[in-house]
Amino acid sequence: MTVRRLRAGDDCSHAALLLQRFFAEEGFDTPASIIAARVAQMAGIDQCGLFVAEEGGQAVAVATCSMEFGIEFGWWAEMGDLYVVPEWRGQGLSRQLVAAIEAYARAGGATGYQVTVTPFGEEHMGLKAFYRAMGFADDGRLLLFKTL
Repeated sequence: MTVRRLRAGDDCSHAALLLQRFFAEEGFDTPASIIAARVAQMAGIDQCGLFVAEEGGQAVAVATCSMEFGIEFGWWAEMGDLYVVPEWRGQGLSRQLVAAIEAYARAGGATGYQVTVTPFGEEHMGLKAFYRAMGFADDGRLLLFKTL
């Protein structure tokens, strides 16, 4: 299994397809064309990491990460997406992608990073327990979102 970061100029179509599948499974209504365009854009942004796990030339998992700078933490990151196709789950791919994101964030000077767990992910996949086992903790903050 190979995990690699995609960059500008790389073929990002497999990552886009995985993220389209992920968004559909999560019930998000972002159009496939928007996902594909943003995947290509993300690959060209230094403060963003787009990672795929591949086996035999086939992308079977994807993860995204974005860096941000703030007063409290300095550089920090957010893992925005983590998806493994169902038939490849339980084989350690999530841990490999998380390790790649952590290495990317450390190299960028991040002092920490967060992950957002959607209600679907927690309800049906027990993601809070999964992430807690990987060292994440709930710090009591509430994430609110406003569409612009």
